[in-house]
Amino acid sequence: MFRIDCLTRPQSWLHSARRNSVTQLHKKYAYRHFFGAGLVLLLITPSFLESQTPPAPTLTPAPDAPTLESLIASALAENPALRAAQYRVEALRSRVSAAGLRADPMLMVGIRDLPVSNPGAFDMSTMKMVGIRQSIPYPGKLGAERNIATREVAAGEAAARAIRLDVIRDVRTAYFEMAFIDQAFSIVTKNRDILVDLTKVTETRYSVGNAEQQDVLRARVEAGRLAEQAVMLAEQRRAELAVLNAALDRPGDTPLVAATVPTRIAQAAVADSSDAVSFVSATLGARAAGSSLPPLLELQATALRNSPELLEQEANISAQSARVDRAGKEHLPDFDIALDYGQRSGYGDMITATVSVPLRIQKHKREDQLMIAAGADLAALEAGLAASRNALRANVARLLSEAERQRAQLALYKTAIIPQGRAAFTSSMTSYQVGRIEFLAVLENQTTLFKYETEYFRVLSDFAKTMSELERVVGQVVLP
Repeated sequence: MFRIDCLTRPQSWLHSARRNSVTQLHKKYAYRHFFGAGLVLLLITPSFLESQTPPAPTLTPAPDAPTLESLIASALAENPALRAAQYRVEALRSRVSAAGLRADPMLMVGIRDLPVSNPGAFDMSTMKMVGIRQSIPYPGKLGAERNIATREVAAGEAAARAIRLDVIRDVRTAYFEMAFIDQAFSIVTKNRDILVDLTKVTETRYSVGNAEQQDVLRARVEAGRLAEQAVMLAEQRRAELAVLNAALDRPGDTPLVAATVPTRIAQAAVADSSDAVSFVSATLGARAAGSSLPPLLELQATALRNSPELLEQEANISAQSARVDRAGKEHLPDFDIALDYGQRSGYGDMITATVSVPLRIQKHKREDQLMIAAGADLAALEAGLAASRNALRANVARLLSEAERQRAQLALYKTAIIPQGRAAFTSSMTSYQVGRIEFLAVLENQTTLFKYETEYFRVLSDFAKTMSELERVVGQVVLP
């Protein structure tokens, strides 16, 4: 109970001691009250800090660690959603040849004019018959049906390609998120080590009376915060690993040794050396220079040409055009042709041939209305395609702007924010060792540097995910 009380009250006592002019009584009471707990903390703090953060996952891929490209290849081979789309395409292709075939002929066998009063006896009018019937659609109707089925295959293939691009994007997104988590975990571990060294300095200063008990307590609070970050990152990695394994159609806990942003993407985001980083102008808000991304108009043109969603809509429009053509032939009559052979006792054999043609007396109420409906569906699809093209252009512009924003952020972090944050921490650490500043200032600078370093890899991972989404929208690789 004594130790819990010590850990819950020191800051309130020390802050009140600072704020009031009558400080000596408060300090004496506080130090007397916390002296025993302080000795315990001085003994256990380093080991406590080292034990609070789980071990970081290795960031160096093992010799057998799968690469991003191998994971994508596995997903394309195993993903069930993609397999389902491919089966749907096979089904559509099988319907093409069937759509151009006539209905099967019908065989007829029977007896005509059998007396009801004496069914077992045939009279002179009873005739045994065998015949065949064939329905023949009006010329052009079967070709229109085949045309519709062929264009539906094109729509199905475009839909399958869209799912394929979705799978690639999902694998990359989960992988790049795990790359950030692994880097963030490494930064947490590094900051834990820095905090251990900082605590040792604080203990040394406290032992000679140059530091206060609250400095040790603050170090312990900071250690707990780092432990919280580590736990959060570990759980996030498990969740992202489950997403990645779902795309690969394998158990959710299948491990992945390490994930890193590929060099090609990292170099497109920001130069390796801060000396190579520059901006297009000195104005506030300028973009980072040296972008390897294609111009906006080029990306939009490529997206309009390659987008599977647009290709699917265009194929659906083509299929609907064929349906309109088919609806225009609906009033044209089909033909039923029949050939019968009859045999009657005492008489010669007979052959009967007939041709049947439907009378389109409901044309105005039926065929004309179906034609109007088919035309309205076609107009709706064409308007939807125009809207999709506009949305695609806007989406490409948004993703390109987001990528350039992330490049500018990374350039600022690399050339100014992180170096200045590191210099501020180093300076405050040196000043604290000689007693020129308080321990709280050192902790604040260390926390700020931790935030900057973590945010740098957050933005780098987001840039990689933006590239994945941009390549998904454009339909091809964007970066050289």
